[in-house]
Amino acid sequence: MRVLTLLLYTTTVLAGLQGPVYPAPRDLSSRSSLVAATWKNVTTALEQTFKGGGLGEETAVLLKHTTFSAGMFSLHDRGAQSLQYHHTAASSLNGSVGVKKVDADSIYRIASVSKLFTVYAGMIELDEKDWDRPLTDIFPPFKQFVEKAAKGFDPVHDVQWDKITVGDIAAHIGGLPRGGIPFDGDLLVQAVQSHSIPKRWGLPSLNLTKELARYPCAEYEDMEKCTALQYAQGTAANPPVYAPGTSPIYSNNGFILLGHTLSKLSGKSLDDLYHDTIFKPLGLKDTLSNAPTDPAVLKRSVVAGDPAASFAIKSGITKSSGGLFSTINDLAKVGTSILNSTLLPADKTRRWMKPVSFTSDLRYAAGRPWEIYRHVHPSGVVTDIYTKLGDSGYYTGLLALLPDFGVGFSILGASPHATRSAAVQLVADLIADTVIPALMDQAKNEALDNFAGTYAPKDKRFNTTLTLSVPTSAKSPPGLVVSQWISDGADLTALLPKGLMETSGIRLVPTIQDGAGSGQVAFRAATLNKPGPISGHLFSKLYDVEDWTSTLDMLTYGGLDLAEFVFHVDRKTGKADAVTPSAYRAKLGRRK
Repeated sequence: MRVLTLLLYTTTVLAGLQGPVYPAPRDLSSRSSLVAATWKNVTTALEQTFKGGGLGEETAVLLKHTTFSAGMFSLHDRGAQSLQYHHTAASSLNGSVGVKKVDADSIYRIASVSKLFTVYAGMIELDEKDWDRPLTDIFPPFKQFVEKAAKGFDPVHDVQWDKITVGDIAAHIGGLPRGGIPFDGDLLVQAVQSHSIPKRWGLPSLNLTKELARYPCAEYEDMEKCTALQYAQGTAANPPVYAPGTSPIYSNNGFILLGHTLSKLSGKSLDDLYHDTIFKPLGLKDTLSNAPTDPAVLKRSVVAGDPAASFAIKSGITKSSGGLFSTINDLAKVGTSILNSTLLPADKTRRWMKPVSFTSDLRYAAGRPWEIYRHVHPSGVVTDIYTKLGDSGYYTGLLALLPDFGVGFSILGASPHATRSAAVQLVADLIADTVIPALMDQAKNEALDNFAGTYAPKDKRFNTTLTLSVPTSAKSPPGLVVSQWISDGADLTALLPKGLMETSGIRLVPTIQDGAGSGQVAFRAATLNKPGPISGHLFSKLYDVEDWTSTLDMLTYGGLDLAEFVFHVDRKTGKADAVTPSAYRAKLGRRK
């Protein structure tokens, strides 16, 4: 009994674990789904906004000149792809060339969402050790620069190319500048067209011919002729922003280099690499690495403004940074494949979908090449959103994945108007702020149906019962609440420290879900501690809120964790019919 008391006492210092608090919801699209109802609220708000009401006049002005498509997808509900919304702004489209009314198969430029495809292709094609290779192994100009600068190396002005790895540039932590000549609006390049620019900025006069001679790609009017090695030669001597591995700094420059790296290491052109690793295996018929020329495909393409200045621009060596085309239907296939580990081993996917570095904002982190947003629910639970945004020329895009719920959404927008980017971000916020709470509520409702209830052994001679419920308040800590737990006649809930059941009680949260089709889902017991007199401070709070440092699996019995509960579920419906508290070695059936 002393051991049981210790088990229950140690749960008082447990808190929310990182990850899902309920199994992922399976119903996003039926009439009874809270997610479907919320999506309808989103689309209704948008429709009313365009009619002069809804979200207000300011929002209407922001949205009305942007053509966009938005849609959801789910691992567990194919019908989730029916949750879409499309708005066609005639003022933003060149209907004489492209589509006149957008739908889920309309082809947009996806700008820097292309970076996700580039890293995804690399994850599939490269060996793990390749991500740790320094760029001097790939680019001779960088190796030559490092060797030449070795004696008089200056960390402020010289990039440490031999210290920057392939993985660093995929995660934007190489310390490289955002862009390089002749890309990304360098004032020196602009001064060729307008000699007044240096004076306007108060800059000293330079010999343009001499300065631009250092950049081989600057001599080309047709940037298709610029090679990655020529580009590397021109950027080798540019100064760094940070030392390698210091801080994330968004770098299109780095992704130009990453594209060539993948091509060199794989022995394939980028076009073939995208096709062989992603496009073909996933059946992406409308995702392209070059602007379409077939009139039939162009008629389904979202052409904003002059095609030659927008949709049909040739990407050249910037393809890996922002040169791809896709639809929201195809992006749903890509997002689902990542969540499902269709093209990658599951362990590799899990490691990939993690932060590589923090940013200066507590709500955001950076990965390869993820832009990670942290949504905080009223209960304090955090849902991480793994995204890749894109914004270039007349096009804006977003692909967002929520692994905790097995869902994602995408938005693609187009317009020559300056409000385009803000409009797409507004739609993304509207979806996130309304749909994510609905996902949590739907998951809770399904947990009530699939897991809550009383469990007991078939042999009634054993006085053992486990009763589970779910919290009713949105501010209550989520998870399966242990309402009653009697084991062999011992009321374990009665042994809990006084006050614990008045706060959060013991909660069970999923830690290993049924990814391999085993019909089993592992949960772990966790609780929230009642705040003490000093627990609100940074270090004093550590054991209150950080289960990974705490006592989650401190007590075992014969090697099995007293806090683990394994549910036996129907593989099709997700409904539990039994649970095994692992250390107790007893299978308890769910009462009807």
